[in-house]
Amino acid sequence: MLNNRDNLTVIRMQSLGSAFQYCFALLLITLSFQSQAKPEYVVGVTEQGIRLATVEEVELGFNSELDKISKDKDYSLKIKVFPSDVELKKMISEHKAEGYFGSPVIFVEQMNTFGADHLYVPIINHQAKQRYVILVRNDSGVKQLAQLKQKRIAYCTTDEVGVLFLQQALKDKNLGLSDTFFSKIIIKKNPNLVASAVFFKETEAAVILENDFMVAAELNPQLQKQMHVIETSPEYVTHLLAFRDDGHTKSFNLDDTVKQLSLAIQRLSLMKSYKFGMMQKISVEDLKSVRALVESLNLNKAKQ
Repeated sequence: MLNNRDNLTVIRMQSLGSAFQYCFALLLITLSFQSQAKPEYVVGVTEQGIRLATVEEVELGFNSELDKISKDKDYSLKIKVFPSDVELKKMISEHKAEGYFGSPVIFVEQMNTFGADHLYVPIINHQAKQRYVILVRNDSGVKQLAQLKQKRIAYCTTDEVGVLFLQQALKDKNLGLSDTFFSKIIIKKNPNLVASAVFFKETEAAVILENDFMVAAELNPQLQKQMHVIETSPEYVTHLLAFRDDGHTKSFNLDDTVKQLSLAIQRLSLMKSYKFGMMQKISVEDLKSVRALVESLNLNKAKQ
């Protein structure tokens, strides 16, 4: 039997336990409220869109910098790498990703999804738009595109616009489709390997960003001495940062966030070789040449 003093002790202990449980529950509610009060917005990148880095390097490096940027803001941005464009487009359509960084073709194909005021391009080597070139070796004897029939060609996984340029060049010269015109198409993840494929005679030709070729030539000056250009593209937007057009993006200052992200990117060692400058805001009009390229090739497919 418990005496009155023992009963009082038990009651106090129960009260103390209840108070602790209440405080703990209150803490959980507070933390939950804080996490809800600072929503997380995802910007998607595809594995194909990663050039000189691994998935882990991109997510860890970029998100570490984004955490610093978001520290004093009421939202946070995160970079997430998706296996392919299919998964990325699905996440965007389901409103699980606020935007993406990658090929402008995604924007052209889903223009109604994105905001016309939320478009940015990386300034690479002081330019917002880039040109592609088709390279061959000097000793190949190749002077024009038609001479590459049943030859091998290489390009980088990230250069979707470059691939479209190649297809358009073949179409303009009535040379057919790339799949049948070339004997083999070799796809490289690293643009430096694209130039090297021609240099070491793995392929007879390559499609590459002009700036990427210049960067590769800085690492190996023999590239420029032993290769020449047979085709040069018009200037295109080749990489795009775009955000969905909805209430979420209106709730935070995108221009300021993108500006700070540009500065953060320049601090990342994995981006040093890109000659990456600030992100510049553009209009839909700046994507006119890419849109025309996509529409021309889609029309050609419809006729076949």
